[in-house]
Amino acid sequence: MKAMRIPLRIVFYKSSGLWVAHCLEFDLCGHGDEKRDAIQMLSEAIRIQLDETIQSQNPRNLFSPADSEIFARFAAGKDDLDATHGELRFSVDSFQIEPAETREYTEDIELQSPLEVVRV
Repeated sequence: MKAMRIPLRIVFYKSSGLWVAHCLEFDLCGHGDEKRDAIQMLSEAIRIQLDETIQSQNPRNLFSPADSEIFARFAAGKDDLDATHGELRFSVDSFQIEPAETREYTEDIELQSPLEVVRV
């Protein structure tokens, strides 16, 4: 069986003095004093989610998107060019996690209000 390739997006932000690495596609988080700690914890959470998905043979269990506020933080965030925190990339059974796109959101970045949908 060919591996399912899963590209991920991760936004880093501070909460209660800790770095949080929040995965948009799985709504999973890791946290720590440094980004490296947060990404390692997130990596472990994703591995556990993949293992449970494989064990239960329920791929619907895998994808549970984050809240729209987290997507907005990612969209407003700056590209995270600091590669010292490590890369989230691995394979588990029939799932291949590709290199994640990461951004950093800080409180000084203003979130835009949601776009209004105009019907014609």
